[in-house]
Order: sequence, then structure tokens, then C-alpha cells
Amino acid sequence: MALTPGALKLHAAQALYPAADPAQTPAGLGSGWLIVAESLTPAEPLGGAAGRLLDNMLRAMQLHRHPRVFLAALERPGPGQPASADIPAALADTVAALQPALVLVLGHVAARAALGRTEPLGRLRAGPHQLAACPAVVSYDPAFLLRSPDTKAAAWADLCRALAMVRNAGAAR
Repeated sequence: MALTPGALKLHAAQALYPAADPAQTPAGLGSGWLIVAESLTPAEPLGGAAGRLLDNMLRAMQLHRHPRVFLAALERPGPGQPASADIPAALADTVAALQPALVLVLGHVAARAALGRTEPLGRLRAGPHQLAACPAVVSYDPAFLLRSPDTKAAAWADLCRALAMVRNAGAAR
């Protein structure tokens, strides 16, 4: 069954590592990151197996030491709950408010909702994207990586590409 972006609810962005010391943030991580993902629990985004995998991925990039790493969670609304009207516009507002160095979009559902595009995930992963004039990288959803561990290397390559984009942008300034 195809899921339309209108069938999702976008939660307000929340800091994943608010206790991180800005003075201890490693160089080259930029002004912050916004992660858009569909399968994480908004109330406890780093809980559960998918949340722990995301945490491990972010720790591998040292983003756990950055206080400006935010998650904008998407979820299917329950019965009687409203869906978000215009997810791309709401995310553009979030990007404008947070001004991250990069938006990391995890999963096909999140990519379609955030970018308003319908291509397969493989094509979306390959291309450069912009979300409200901010560079964006599309990769696999942590829950998918748990079901298909053979794709973890490709996801790591996506994360390395995202990190390189942020570092190159910082060096250009």
C-alpha cells in the first residue's frame, strides 16, 4: 500500500543530545544537523532497537558530542489523530528556524514526505538534495537496517558522504 505524505504526522524537532557541551563539539560537524525519520518513537527517539542503532550511527560520526542535533520524527497518526497538512513546508520552517548544516533524511517514507518526490529510495539516495536551501542526504531508515543488515555498509557510505559535505562546506567558508 502506498503511503501519501498527507497520511503522516510531523512532530516538532527535538534535540537528541541537549547535554552535549558546545565547547567539546569536534571540529567539522557544522552548525547542527536535522534528522528526519519515520520509524522512531517521538517520545523516546533513541530507545528501542532502531533508536539505539541511530544513536550508534550518530556516535560513530561523533554527533553525540554536538548539542544541535535534532530529530523531526514522522509517524502515522493513530485513529482520530490529525495528519500534518504540508510536511515539506513544515520542514522548511524547521530548517529556517534551526539553520542546520545538513538535513539527514532516513528512509523512503521520510524522503518522500520531506522532499515531495516519488522516486525509489536508491535514486533518492544517489542524488544531491536541498531542503529549504540546506543540503540534504537521504539514507536508509534504522528499522530497515535492522531487517536488512546487508545494507549497513551502504548506509555508512551515505553518512560518510553527509559528513564530508558538512566538512567541505565548513572549509569553504
